[in-house]
Amino acid sequence: MIEWVLLAIALLLFWGFIILAKRRYHLEKRGFAISPGILMWRTKHGLEFIDRVGRSHKRGWRIFGNAATVVGFGLMVFMFVIIMLNAVIILTQPKIVSAAAGVRLVIPGVTIPLWEGLIAMFSLLLVHEFSHGFLLRAQGIPTKSVGAMVFIIIPGAFVEPDEKRLKKAPILQRLRVYGAGSFANILFALLCLAIILIVVVPRPGVYVLGTGENSPAENAGIQPSMRLFSINGIEMDTWQDFYDFTEDIRPGENLSIVADEKLFILTTIAREDNENRGFIGIASISALPRSNFTNPLYIFAAISYGIMVLTWMFLLNFAIGMFNLLPLVPLDGGYILQGVVERASSEQTAKRLSYIFSFIVLALIIVNFVPMFA
Repeated sequence: MIEWVLLAIALLLFWGFIILAKRRYHLEKRGFAISPGILMWRTKHGLEFIDRVGRSHKRGWRIFGNAATVVGFGLMVFMFVIIMLNAVIILTQPKIVSAAAGVRLVIPGVTIPLWEGLIAMFSLLLVHEFSHGFLLRAQGIPTKSVGAMVFIIIPGAFVEPDEKRLKKAPILQRLRVYGAGSFANILFALLCLAIILIVVVPRPGVYVLGTGENSPAENAGIQPSMRLFSINGIEMDTWQDFYDFTEDIRPGENLSIVADEKLFILTTIAREDNENRGFIGIASISALPRSNFTNPLYIFAAISYGIMVLTWMFLLNFAIGMFNLLPLVPLDGGYILQGVVERASSEQTAKRLSYIFSFIVLALIIVNFVPMFA
C-alpha cells in the first residue's frame, strides 16, 4: 500500500514538473508534444540507421515479416483463448482468484525491480520499434520520426510511419509491419533464455525457488535463488531431503536455517489445509544437469539461477510481446486481425469486426486485473 501512495506522489510531482517546464522552456519547440496524461518526444535521429538496415536487407526482412505474420496470427488466437479461459476461471471460481495469473501492471520500482526493470523495458522498446521501422523501410514505406513517450506512468517508444502511405500499402505489407515488433520481442526473449541456459550452470544443491507472502521464510529474510545448506543441522543435499524434513515439522517449531552461508531463525506456523502440520513458506528445487533443461518444464528453474537483468529481459520481452498480440486495437494483434479479415472480405467488415473484438478483449483484460487487487 505504501508503494502505491509513494507512486501517486511521484506521479503528481512528475506531471507538475512537466506542466511547469512546458510553460517556461517551450517544450513544443524542442520536439515535445504534451496532452493530458501523455508526453511524447519526436526526433529524426536514428532514421538514417533504420533506413540503412531496412533497405540493405530487403529480402531478409520480408522473409522475417512473412514469418511474423503467420506466427503473429497464430499467437493472437492463442492469447485470446488464454485470456478468455483465465477470465472464466476468475468469474466462476472466486475462491482461487488470487492464484489465477491475471494481468499485472509493469512498473519498475513498484511491481518489478527498478534498474533491472528499466533496462529490460528499454530492450523491449528498442527491439519492438526498430523491427517495425526495418520492415517499413524494407518495403519502401517512409518513416517520419522516432521517439519516446510516457502514458501517465507507462513508458513507451515509437517509430512513426507515414500513416497515409501505410494505409494505402498492400495488406501483406501492412501485416508484415504489424507482426514484426512482437515477433522480434519473442525471438529476443528466447535468445536471452538461451544465454541464461548456456552461461549459468547451477551448482549441486537445494535452492529457494520462491517464498510465500507473509510466510515465516519471507519474514525471516530468506530470498528466492538462495541455496539451502541445512535446517536444524540437517544437510539439504537434494529436494528429497527438504521434503522429508518438512513432512515432519509441526506448528510452533523453531528452525535454524543456513542459506547462502547466512543463519535465519524462524518459527513455523500451521498450514492452511492441515493445522497439525507446520509451514515454512519455501518452495525449493534441486540443481539439475544442463541436459535436463531441454525439457520445457525446467526452464523457469534455470531462470531462478540466472542473471537478473537477462531474466527480466526474457520475461518482459516474452510476456509483453505475447500480450501485444491480443486482438485489440491499437495493439499489433488488433491490426493483424483487421488486415487478415480485410484480405478475406472487405475493409468495412474488417474494421467492424476489429472493433467488436477490441471491446471483448478490453472487457476480458479488466476481468483479468481482478487477481491483482484480490
